[in-house]
Amino acid sequence: MAARPHRLRRTAALAVLAALVLPTAGCSEKPQNIPKVTGEFGSRPQVAMPSFPPPEQARMKVLSEGDGPVTRKGQVIVTDVDMRIWESGRPLMDTYRLEQPTTAVLDGQHVSRTWDQALLGRKAGSRVLLVSPATHGFGPHGMAPAQVTPTDHMVLVFDVIGGYDPKAQAAGPGTWPAGDGFPSVRVKAAGAEPVLADFGAKPEKTRVRTLAEGKGPVVKPGSTVVLQYTGVEWGKKTPFNSTYLRNGPNGFVMKDAAMLPGWFEALDGKRVGSRLLVAVPDDARPGFTHTKGALGMPKDTAAAYVLDVIDTRRR
Repeated sequence: MAARPHRLRRTAALAVLAALVLPTAGCSEKPQNIPKVTGEFGSRPQVAMPSFPPPEQARMKVLSEGDGPVTRKGQVIVTDVDMRIWESGRPLMDTYRLEQPTTAVLDGQHVSRTWDQALLGRKAGSRVLLVSPATHGFGPHGMAPAQVTPTDHMVLVFDVIGGYDPKAQAAGPGTWPAGDGFPSVRVKAAGAEPVLADFGAKPEKTRVRTLAEGKGPVVKPGSTVVLQYTGVEWGKKTPFNSTYLRNGPNGFVMKDAAMLPGWFEALDGKRVGSRLLVAVPDDARPGFTHTKGALGMPKDTAAAYVLDVIDTRRR
């Protein structure tokens, strides 16, 4: 009888050891069941898939936390994203190579609700990983994107540039008269799209007029700049391109080839909080129609832009 407690203690010890080394009952996914992501914020991530099967449910992990303002519900989120298929590694979207961040509108109509989990409540400057079944990781209505089967799984790496009010502007309402080769500008109310009028002769070179002087960080080459803008062909009223028609501010890489003609020259060295009026001649970039990121304008056309500099973040 004296040996019996010893056997009981030994059995209990083995049970504790088994609990430490064996998977918990009912848990089919392993903790390592997410890709390994390397690289710094703002650079194209390197993604290595594990040997395990993909998770059955969406999973999210903050890979690195930024130091900027926290994104909130009701904002639009400007972010870089690398999106690929788990099973094949095939890329679906890569804003790093396009040099054109995307704007995510988290209203249930534009992107999947799983993006809410990944992007809301994150500090600007954060890198976030999302793994999701294709039917949950892209479209808002349970639809897998083109050339992706419903059984595929998606891997998304986000670099969160920031969250912004859809009607964010660098300056308030006002009227700026025409003169010195520039058209007039009127912003009727807070958040309203600028209206350009009173055009004179077409510009012969790119020129910039500061309508409001910002006091924020300086926009530098290679950084990402967040703009609210409108652009019109010289002498016309209807914009050919405008963030006011696309749900709010967009992000742009500060490289001449990644921007519309005249933008890099106009924005270099300006401060966040500035409102700029830019006049661009029709020969600023002969033959240009669009950037790699599909930012476009009419070919060989003089144009005028009002650029509100909302934010900037280094890449």
